[in-house]
Amino acid sequence: MKKRTIVLFFYLPVLLLLSGCVASSVSSKPNAVLATGALTENLQSFAWFQEQPAAPAAYDEGYSAALDKHIRTAIETELQKKGFTKAASGNADVLIAYDVSVSVPLEKDIAQAYLDGFGYSYAYMAGYRYNYKHSDLPGYRAVDLYKSGTLIVDMIDPKTKELVWRGWTEGAFSNFKVNYKTVLSEVEKLLAPVRSR
Repeated sequence: MKKRTIVLFFYLPVLLLLSGCVASSVSSKPNAVLATGALTENLQSFAWFQEQPAAPAAYDEGYSAALDKHIRTAIETELQKKGFTKAASGNADVLIAYDVSVSVPLEKDIAQAYLDGFGYSYAYMAGYRYNYKHSDLPGYRAVDLYKSGTLIVDMIDPKTKELVWRGWTEGAFSNFKVNYKTVLSEVEKLLAPVRSR
């Protein structure tokens, strides 16, 4: 009995230390990555990669159509504060897309339900997905590999349809019915490093 107690006291601190490392490996602060060789300092105008959904919205239980509106409004507001102007998609320097990663029930986790290389997101639940290239983005992850509730904002080159910048905040939303003020706060932090010419 004494031997078991000694072993338990020896391993318990090690287990606690390791579990602390795992918990702290997910950052709550925004992160960003720039594609190899990409330049963002000359960007002045933006447009949405996909202005309208490719399919009718089909929100699952627990998801609010208002979140899409809040995120789009917050992104447009922040980019305009930074000196960007909204343009028609054919004339924009950069195209914008967003996702919010969601947990998906096993019965919906089937390959036919989404495009290769992407994954499940709030945008998928709303009926639209994006299909742009990401070969030059270091450390690219599919949407379903982010913690549920992670807000992801992508910038895409309109000519090549290549992803040039991605910013994300792990677990930004614990509730998919968040108000605009909360969404704006997360978008402000996420887009803080973005600058217009």
